[in-house]
Amino acid sequence: MMAKTASLALLLAFTPLAATAATPEEAYISLRDRSTAKLRKLEAAGKAAGAAEAEEQKTLKELGEKMEAIIGPVSVPGFQKLGKYSIETLFDGVGADQLDGLAFSGDDDKSQLTVSTQGLAEAFLRAHRKNWLKGEKPPQSLGEALPSPYFYTLAVSPDAGVEKYADLPIAKPSAATLATALLDLRSQDDAGGALPDEIIVAVASEGRLYIASTPAKAKIESAPACEKIWSEHQAKAKKAMDSYSASGLADEKDFEKYSKLQEEGSSAFRHCFAEHAKSEKFFAALTQEAQALADKLAATKR
Repeated sequence: MMAKTASLALLLAFTPLAATAATPEEAYISLRDRSTAKLRKLEAAGKAAGAAEAEEQKTLKELGEKMEAIIGPVSVPGFQKLGKYSIETLFDGVGADQLDGLAFSGDDDKSQLTVSTQGLAEAFLRAHRKNWLKGEKPPQSLGEALPSPYFYTLAVSPDAGVEKYADLPIAKPSAATLATALLDLRSQDDAGGALPDEIIVAVASEGRLYIASTPAKAKIESAPACEKIWSEHQAKAKKAMDSYSASGLADEKDFEKYSKLQEEGSSAFRHCFAEHAKSEKFFAALTQEAQALADKLAATKR
C-alpha cells in the first residue's frame, strides 16, 4: 500500500512538468524572441558590431538546427533537397521577421520554396496582425491569409512587394487542408502597367505549410481595354508631374496628386487585367501550371 502511495505521489509530482513542457515550436519561438529582443536592444544602443554579430551568427545556427528538427526532411521534385533557415538576420532590417521555416532553391535557380508548419504560420500571423496593411482586414486564420498578397510580402519576399493580379482557381488536392494560387509580380516600387510574371502556390498538408513561387510559363498579354485605362492614368499623372517640375519641385500637392494617380492607375490596371484574363487561353494554362505545383506539394510526405 505504501509503495502504491509513493508511486502515485511521484506521478503527481511530475504531471505538472509534463503538462507545461514546451513543444519544439514553443521552445524555438521562445529562443528566437529572447535573442531578437536582446540583439535589437544592443543595435539600438549602437553596439551591434563585434561580439553582438558573433552572438547573432551563433544563435542563427542554433535556431536553424531547431527548425530542421521541427520541419524534418523535405523532398519536393524540382527543388533542392538541402534547405536553409529562412530568417537571415536577428537584427532589424531586410531578411528579418520573415516566416519561420526552411527555404529551398528551385532546380531552375528561379523557383523558390519555403516550408513551415501551420503552427508557426499561425504564430506569424498573430505577431503581424496589429501592423497589417492599412485598408485590409487583418486575417484571423491561415485560410484568410493565404489569398492576401501582403501575407507573401511579409512571409517570403523581404526585398519586394507582392502585387496580385489574379487568383488562379485551383482545386484543393485531396491530401491538403488548404490550397491557394495567385498570379503576381514582385516590385520594389509601384508596379504600374507591368504584366505579372510569377505564380505563387500555398498548400497546407499534414501540419506543414508549403509556399512555392515559380516563373509563369504561359505567355501573358493584357487586353486593349486595360492598356487604355493605364494610358489615361499615365497622361493625368504626367500633367501632375509636369506641374510639380514647373514649381521647382516646391508644390507638394502636385507630387501627392502624381503619386495618387500612379497608385490608382496601377490598381485599375490590375483590376481590369483580372476581369479580362479569365477568358483568355493563357489563364487556363496558368491555372494548370499552378494546379500541377499544388498537387506536387500536397503529395510530399513527412
